[in-house]
Amino acid sequence: MNTAYGNAPHWKDEQDWLCTVEFLRKDDPEARVYTSEIIGYLVGYAHLTNARTLALLADAENNAYEFLFSFATPAEKAEFLKMVRLNEELTSDYLENDLLVPTLDEILDGRPIAAVLPADVLAHVTLVATLLCTDRLESTS
Repeated sequence: MNTAYGNAPHWKDEQDWLCTVEFLRKDDPEARVYTSEIIGYLVGYAHLTNARTLALLADAENNAYEFLFSFATPAEKAEFLKMVRLNEELTSDYLENDLLVPTLDEILDGRPIAAVLPADVLAHVTLVATLLCTDRLESTS
């Protein structure tokens, strides 16, 4: 991508980001499903808090994927972190050790998750996120 001519993604100037790395192991189907569920929770929380979600393949050899979340307001970020904190599948260590601030290069390399994730993982992530959002919306009505 040639950023010298203004072709950089428009999200590069967004200010408030979080990033996590998840390993989608091909040799351990149970771990792959579990990790897909974690990603699904994060994507669902991002949707519920109006956050942008991007992904990139960080290390193809080790099947490591980065997930980036951009928040329009500090309140939306705080709500996202609250949802993560309340999820029993995610330990308190997740907030302290697994959610980091991405670099500008990672942000520039980020793509929509559908363009990055393997089809089986994308299907599971979408299912979990949709069920989470549906359940959340039904419990507030």
